[in-house]
Amino acid sequence: MPEANRLYHDFYFQDDEVEGYPCESKKAEIENFVREVETPLFLGCTKYTKMSTIVALLKYKATNSLTDSAFDEMLQIFGDMLPENTTLLGSLYSTKKIFKAFELGYEKIHACVNDCCLFRHDLEMVEECPKCGSSRWKVNQRNSKIEKGVPAKVLRYFPIIPRLRRMYAITETAEQLRWHSTHKSQDGKMRHPVDSLAWDRINKKWPSFELDPRNIRFGLSTDGFNPFQDLSSRYSCWPVVLVTYNLPPWLCMSKESLMLTLLISGPKQPGNDIDIYLAPLIDDLKDLWNNGVKVYDAFSKETFNLKAVLMWTVNDFPAYENLSG
Repeated sequence: MPEANRLYHDFYFQDDEVEGYPCESKKAEIENFVREVETPLFLGCTKYTKMSTIVALLKYKATNSLTDSAFDEMLQIFGDMLPENTTLLGSLYSTKKIFKAFELGYEKIHACVNDCCLFRHDLEMVEECPKCGSSRWKVNQRNSKIEKGVPAKVLRYFPIIPRLRRMYAITETAEQLRWHSTHKSQDGKMRHPVDSLAWDRINKKWPSFELDPRNIRFGLSTDGFNPFQDLSSRYSCWPVVLVTYNLPPWLCMSKESLMLTLLISGPKQPGNDIDIYLAPLIDDLKDLWNNGVKVYDAFSKETFNLKAVLMWTVNDFPAYENLSG
């Protein structure tokens, strides 16, 4: 596992390519690693793979507030119950290393408790909100003491550019991301967003974007929910999800293809201040639209400049009101 992690880091973050082509041995190692985590939990198991088991158990850990030691003990018990050829990992540490290898981590960005700003860029070292004066750190409600080092509110951002690079690094996925370019409806019926007026409008307005079918077209969706299922609690969590419409219809809306980008959580919903929390995502989307990013395409075995556009948002009316300010 450490070797796979090192190879992944080298593949994506070092510029040691020759004429845009990364080392073939590195690419092969990454694809082998992807196949490894997609192997069944044990020989003959059809319901769970190594990766889906990890995700299910981590979800159980979070839902039931298991401690790290309790989670490790549970893995040991399950390992003893399963056949000897099981791919179940033995500790929380080893499961986290898999997510790190796939760059599935996230950035913690401190936020103003009153949703005024994010403490990033010019405000990264500031300890009070420049707008409302609230402390960046948690304030003890009993004695009003500032607990320095404990943020009052945290935004979790899952960067999208590393994930796009990872998608194009897998040969099968890189090929599927071209599906839209050869499957446009010929009978006037709409079966996929490629048949929509919005898709055609983008092609006519920015013909250079259309020239490369590998350029990504996103849809954005968000809504709030109470994660504790307690009607007496006002606690709110807003996931912000991107849908990749380049993929064929049986894949683009599958849960495996939906791209979680932001988790906005707190004692109250962000309301019209949601634009404050969308800033990291918007910055990456602007960069992808204006400049593009260097990405290796494993299907065509070449490096190209990937661009992306946000086609539309999909929300109910209350969320639409917040998104539109």
